[in-house]
Amino acid sequence: MNVLKLFNLRGVRIPNHKEKTKDLKVESLKAAKYLYYPMDMHIGKPAEPGVTVGDPVKIGTLIGESEGGISTNIHASVSGTVVSIEEDESSGVKTVVIENDYRDEKVTLEDLDTEPSIEDFMKRLEAAGITGKGGAGFPAHIKYDMEQDKARYLVINGAECEPYSTADHRCMVEYADEIVKIIQLIVKIYEVNAAYIAVEEDMAGSREALDRALSENSAEKIFLHDLPTVYPQGHGALQIHEILGIEIEEGERSGDIGVLQSNVSTVKAIYDAVFKNEPFYKRIITVTGPMIKNPKNVMVRLGTRVEDIIEACGGFLDEVRLNISGGPMMGKSFEDLSLAVDKDTTTLLFLKRYPKEEERACIRCAKCVNSCPVSLQPILISNAYRNREYDLGIDLKSKSCISCGICTYICPSRIDLLEDIQKLNKELEGRNDE
Repeated sequence: MNVLKLFNLRGVRIPNHKEKTKDLKVESLKAAKYLYYPMDMHIGKPAEPGVTVGDPVKIGTLIGESEGGISTNIHASVSGTVVSIEEDESSGVKTVVIENDYRDEKVTLEDLDTEPSIEDFMKRLEAAGITGKGGAGFPAHIKYDMEQDKARYLVINGAECEPYSTADHRCMVEYADEIVKIIQLIVKIYEVNAAYIAVEEDMAGSREALDRALSENSAEKIFLHDLPTVYPQGHGALQIHEILGIEIEEGERSGDIGVLQSNVSTVKAIYDAVFKNEPFYKRIITVTGPMIKNPKNVMVRLGTRVEDIIEACGGFLDEVRLNISGGPMMGKSFEDLSLAVDKDTTTLLFLKRYPKEEERACIRCAKCVNSCPVSLQPILISNAYRNREYDLGIDLKSKSCISCGICTYICPSRIDLLEDIQKLNKELEGRNDE
């Protein structure tokens, strides 16, 4: 039996750089003139456009229809007119473009019973197009369907461990009552033994707001759980071990061990769908970093281009910058500012671009080994890749890597260990495909 061994406080304490935005209230960003909706703004199969050029739409109009399996619906986030449907030449993915009429006319989902059945609850998540808002983008209705017969515990991930990111924190501070109310409903219809909202120790504002909401709603079976402020405390398996003391076998999902897990912003979207009949068309993101003039937490409509968000935040202080979607540890760099906010976007981070430090020889300090949250030996996996001994990756359990980036971050020799691990795993995947 292969077990992913996780230990308390394993990981690293890193500067969180949240001071610029953690106390800023969420601002509703004015919608742009044109909104762009790629049909692949989620993990899995792209949706199929359900509208044609010239069609009028309202906020909540279904414009992208789930293709079944791992896929999800996409809804308009403004009212207006479909002006084009573009197709990427390389990927074939289509993008629906809507011209905003600024009337903000809405259509909503049908009313739902105040105490829906599990089946009706899952259908609502599917109709609303809700995906995991922690960055994974997995369709929520599929997760909640798979776990319906196994769930014994509910874990709500509010541990926003990525540096700079404060969107989940502000969601808990400003929407604590709604978060608690939807958790109460999930606890009831799934009949779980207990629910835990995980926050890090330094998130005092989140904890206070949730404490108050739990008390005011006389919430039973729901508990706050303080986690050490250690990166990557937001990782699901690490969190489950810390809260429930359950270790996850390699290849298992949380649902396999009776744990239903969702990001705190995901459950806020579920509240909107269940109690307000709103599909998933907007989300909170953090716009921050030393290169942005006015860092903010903003409620932004899906389909808004990054360049429009930058303009709303005062523009850049310097053009020599590194653009990252997500946090600095697990986020993805990008150059094209015409990219649109999708269901997975959590943070837009703009850093000063510095020349890459020259790699040096490993000094055998073992920092990467001692800090790996899943007890891997990153330098040995890196060596296996560079020596083209790819089969060693299997023995070294390289596929258990959670891509947290700690090994690269902490390496004094500036070896890009994570990149080597990912390349080795790609080689192994290529062999499996042959």
